[in-house]
Amino acid sequence: MSAIFKANVEESDNNSWVIRLTDVESTKQVICKDMEDFSKQLALMGEEYGADIEVQWSKDDDVTDEHFYELHQQMAKIKEDLEINE
Repeated sequence: MSAIFKANVEESDNNSWVIRLTDVESTKQVICKDMEDFSKQLALMGEEYGADIEVQWSKDDDVTDEHFYELHQQMAKIKEDLEINE
């Protein structure tokens, strides 16, 4: 059975977005300011589970289209970097 992490995109106080990453098992939460931070935090929190991790994505209703687009751009960049390094 895989470990489940919830990643919820939220508006931040400084007119940007953050990702609230939650380990469902331990209920530990961290706030990630960008996708790079998210990747690092997910790796740290997921160490005890090995490679058996599932991430469930969601977003708050008030996340702007601009912020959602920015997040997708960062995700695409990480995916591209991973494919180049394979």
